[in-house]
Order: sequence, then structure tokens, then C-alpha cells
Amino acid sequence: MNTSSADYIPFDVSQYERQTTLSNLELTILSNRSYRSDWCYLQSEIPGLMRPLIDLATHSGVSMRLAIISVAAILWNISKTGKPHWLWTESQWLTLLISKAGSRPYLASVAYHLGGFRVPQRLDKFRHPATYASFIFGHEVFRHEHVRLSRALRSLGYAALHLEQFLSSVLGTLMLENGDPRLETFTEELLLKGQQHRSEGVARSIGKVSHGLAAMGILSKPIRMRGYISWREKSIEGIDPAWVMWCRRWRDTSTLRPHTRESNYSFLLRTGLWLKREQPDTAAPIDWSMSTCAAFIAAVDRMTVGEWALKSAKGTNFKGLGQPIAANSKRSFLHALRRFFTDFELWGWGRLKFSPRYHLATPRSVTFNSGINPRVIDDSTWLKLIWASLNLERNDLLSEIHYPLSMVQALAVIWTHAGLRSNEIMRLDKECAHFQTNDVVHEDGTITPAGSLCYLDIPASKTFKPFVKPVAIAVKKYIDAWLKDRPINQAALFDERTGRKVSYLFQFRGKRIGSGVINGTIIPILCAKAGVPLEDSRGRITSHRGRASAVTALASVPQGMSLIELMQWSGHSSPNSTLHYIRVRPTKLAASFIKADQMANMVSILIDHDVIARHSDEPYTFYDLGDSYCSNPFWSSCPHRMACAGCDFNLPKASARAQALESKSSIGRYLEAVPLTPDERAIAEGDLEKLKGLIHKLDNVPTLDGRTPIEIGIKNQGN
Repeated sequence: MNTSSADYIPFDVSQYERQTTLSNLELTILSNRSYRSDWCYLQSEIPGLMRPLIDLATHSGVSMRLAIISVAAILWNISKTGKPHWLWTESQWLTLLISKAGSRPYLASVAYHLGGFRVPQRLDKFRHPATYASFIFGHEVFRHEHVRLSRALRSLGYAALHLEQFLSSVLGTLMLENGDPRLETFTEELLLKGQQHRSEGVARSIGKVSHGLAAMGILSKPIRMRGYISWREKSIEGIDPAWVMWCRRWRDTSTLRPHTRESNYSFLLRTGLWLKREQPDTAAPIDWSMSTCAAFIAAVDRMTVGEWALKSAKGTNFKGLGQPIAANSKRSFLHALRRFFTDFELWGWGRLKFSPRYHLATPRSVTFNSGINPRVIDDSTWLKLIWASLNLERNDLLSEIHYPLSMVQALAVIWTHAGLRSNEIMRLDKECAHFQTNDVVHEDGTITPAGSLCYLDIPASKTFKPFVKPVAIAVKKYIDAWLKDRPINQAALFDERTGRKVSYLFQFRGKRIGSGVINGTIIPILCAKAGVPLEDSRGRITSHRGRASAVTALASVPQGMSLIELMQWSGHSSPNSTLHYIRVRPTKLAASFIKADQMANMVSILIDHDVIARHSDEPYTFYDLGDSYCSNPFWSSCPHRMACAGCDFNLPKASARAQALESKSSIGRYLEAVPLTPDERAIAEGDLEKLKGLIHKLDNVPTLDGRTPIEIGIKNQGN
């Protein structure tokens, strides 16, 4: 790559003797139309006026035809004004430039170098800044710097077609603003000024250029995108200036992360709208009282979508406009205000008349209805998405997206296999994946051989410090494939969460992937590949639902991870967060309940305490079998339990003995846990058909005295 700056020599106007007055001969010649187009005659008769104009025509590269027309227009205006063109005012140059005479870029070059008019951007019809820059600074210089910057951006992943759409215009704009076409003279201040350009396209492309300059070593780091700067500019219309002052002071002082700070700042300004309408006498934090807090909580609880919207948010397509806001939104609103008032007192700005912690606490009804709701993806859909992530091909891409196929494949596999938040995926370091180099010996003595999995370095998240987690070996495979295609000349980017410069894994064209890539690109591609809709039984498939599915799957399989293990693998600082992922499967909960429900296995027994007191050999334990009692103390292990007709231990409830037993004062009723089969349970509940079937099924099974039920029946018939 050619990294050397162009050999640029500015056009030197000091070599010309720029007269301040015109002779009568010059005025006579210039007033003659035929003379104004005869260059040979003009060069011989008025060389002082012509030589700089001809030299600039050569410098700019304008065609001879357009040069003759343009120079004639300049000479005509000299004759009208009676002054040489280097003495013209700005308005006189603007008058000439807006006319249709000659070549406007060449005229702008003359105005720039000879007339001191260095802002052609002021023209109402200013178009194609690259053309103006080429004429003013020279075509060769512009082409040289354009090629240098193009090569740097292509090394970052920009395609030639994409560069054609923005680079020339942005480069020309920056050259004109800088007054010097050499890239080495471009500064961060110049680019920040360029972000305020009237053209949205130019302003948004400044950030791309900064990545190229950073890759060339001209800038220490790329600059932030224009949207990041204007993002902070929120409307204050309808809000008391005193409240705005305190809100801005808090924003300028807070050390929260930018997104969180701006979100809370928006909540505070919207609170100002409510104050102006409902509490006009309350403009400063110290004016708030406990009754103000109560009124505000009530207002938030009844708030609807789109209510208290700032003027800067007008035109936003609010989903569910006019509907009650979600419980989580209410909680966030109150949390932002509590933080503001707590910081107000903590930083010594004043004393409040209430306690933010207690008087602005989130109501229990709101807390009850809010919280984590991972909404696990349907099992059948999730399995298809996993398959799709491992089998993506180029023809599966839904559009000519500018991300390489290997990058899309790596993103898809990490989403389906690693159980990460979207922010964690975006912030992975390019060196995050490591092979399992040693065997893993388990507690039961089994071994997982080296190379069976890989380890992933997870960056610090909102609730967890950096940690390492094991993931499927496929993750490492697809990451390595992407690293082979990943552009290498990309400057490390500043990570706001850690304060370090990071070479992100998913960094392309000098920028980290956007937050909407997974939801807006990866998931639609996977759904199309898998042949499933973008929605399942619980709504639209999103990045976080994929994380919930990955975590839940690990908790749902036999011998799955424990709560603590899941907590560490998921990056949760509290087990309560992890429990949300474990609880979401009612089928697993039902299965566990059936195993653990002891009440379902309880059988009623009667114990005769008189027999126990006499130390008699008579039966003292009687199992309640519905229509009869069994006096066999080993009934729970008897193969014929619930099929007791004809058994010597069986005592029908209709008999006199059973009635006497039930009436005895010494009888105690107890419960004993006995696991019953479905057939046995049906019999206990009075299902006679089940009873008959079970009796016949056990006809040839010996009882405790050695006889089978058939033999017992024959004996009874003989009697």
C-alpha cells in the first residue's frame, strides 16, 4: 500500500504582479467581445491579467473550450466592475459563480486562488465537491490521495462499489474545508466539523473515513458516529428551565455508561413535562415533597405509551400507542428518578424533603408484574435453527449484505451455541476462542479427551466480570474460518465498558457490528434456512430468546447442570436470574412434581393400639383399600395388593368385624407413603373394572401362604 503523501505544491500567486488599477487600453480591449476570446492577442496585449488565468487553467485541468468561455466571462466582469478580479468582493464572485457562463469549478478555482474566495460551499447550487477539489488543488493530487484512502478502506473490508458511493464526495468536502488536500494534514477537529455538514450523506460517511485514516496511522483512533453526538440533543420544549438545568448538570456529572446515562436523562426530561403540567410550582429537586412523589408514582402507574413524549421524539412510531406502558417501563422510570435524587444529595447539591429510596419506591404491584421473561423458543424451532447455523451457505443469504459469509456463519453459530447476550457477542475479542488442550477428568472417573470442546473468553457484562466458559468445538471452528477472512488493518476500538482498546472479533470496515445485526440479519437468515417463521408460539424470535433457549436446554437434560453451574455459565451474578431460565418449562416441572409429590403416594392405615398394649399376636395394622381392609403387615410389598378378594388377610368393610374395628376408641388413623401403579391407584379410587382385570392378571401368582388365587377360589367353592 502506498502510504506516502502526495508531492503537493500549492498554487503560488505571489509570482504574479497583481495591479490594483486598469489602464485605458486594458479597459478598451476588455470591452470588445471579439478580443475577449482571442487568447493569442490577449496574452500579447494584457499579459498581467491573462498569465495567472491561463496558468490556473493548466493547473485545474479544464478543457480549452471551457477555459476560453470561462476566461471571457471573467474579463467581461472586469470591464463592468473596472477592477481586476483579485480585488473583487465576495458578493461579486458569487454573482459570477451563480451565472451559467463557463465552467463553474474552474471559476471557483480562480476565485479560490486569485480572489481570496475560499468557500465555494456557500453556493446555493454547490454540488460534487470532489470536482471542485480536483480543480482547486489539481487532479493528480486528488487522485493520488483518493487512491491511498481507498486502499486503506478496502483493507478494512469496504467493497469498491461501496466506496464509489461516498468516498469522492466526502474526500472533496474535507479537502475544501481543510484548505489542504494531503491526508496527513487531516485532523480529528476537521472530521468533527465535517460531521455537522448540511448533507446527511456526507456527515454520516465521515466516520468511515476516520477508520481509514486510523488504519493509515494518521489518526490515533476513529471518531464516533454522527448519530452518537446528535443522540444527546433532546427537546426541552414545555419544560421549566430550572428543571432542565438540574437534569443537564446530572448528565454532565454522572459516570454511568453513555447509553444508560442518556436513557435516564430522557426519563428526567419527561418528568419535567409532567411537572410543568401538573406541579408548576415544583421546578427544582428541593421543591419536591412526599406528596409530589406520591402524585408522580400514581401518574406513572397510569401512564400510556406516547404520553409525556419529548418534541424531539415526535414522529416516532410508538408501538401500542395509547396503551398502558409495561411494568418494566414503569420500574425504569422510577429507578431513573430515584438515582437522580440520590445523586443530588450524595453530591452535595442540596437537601431533599423526602427519602428517594422509600418515597419513590416501585409499588409492589409493578414489581410483581415485571422481571425477566426469557420466553424460550419452541423446542422444534430451536433445534432447526441450530441445524441451520451449522449449514449456512452463500445462497442462504437473503440479500447482498456487505458482511462476508464466514462472518455471518460465525455469528450464527455463536448465537445458537454460546448462550450469550447480544452485547457480549458484539464485544468478543478476536482472540477469544481457545482449544481444550488437556483432558478433563470427571468426578466419576470418566474422561473428556482434549479437543472435545473449546473455551470462550467472555467480556465483562452488565452483571458479571470477565470469565471463561466451555462451548461446543464448532464455535472455535467457525471463529477460525472468519479470522482468515477478517481484515487485518483495523485499528483497535475503545470499549466504553472496560476503558480499554479492543480488536473486536466482529469488526469489519473498521467498525464493530451494529446492535441490530443478530435480530435484523442473522435470525431472518436462519429462519429462512430452517424453513420456520420469524415468530413461534411465544412471539417474535429474538437474540435474547436464543440465549434463554441455550441456557434452558442445559438445565433440562438428564444430569443437567446445577443451579450454580448454570449461573456461572450464563454470567449471572444472582441465582434468581438463572432460576427464570430453569422455571420456564412446565413439562419438566410436571415431571419433577410427579417424582417428588409424596402426598400422591399416601395410603390410609388403621392401627389398633389395644392389641399393641396387650402384646398380642393378633393383627394391629389395617390398610384401607377402599371396600376392605388388609391386615397383612407387609401389604406394601405384596404382589397381590389391591387384588385381595378371597385372601385370608382381607377384611371387608361391610363385615361385623370391620365395623367393630372402626368403632373402637383405640384406633388411630395414619398415612403411609406407598408408591402405587396407575392400575392400583384406579382401584383405590373405586374403579371395579380395573380391580377385576388385576385379579385375573394375578390368578397364578402365589400368595403369602403359597396358594394361588385360583387355588383359593376352588377351595372356597368346595366349602
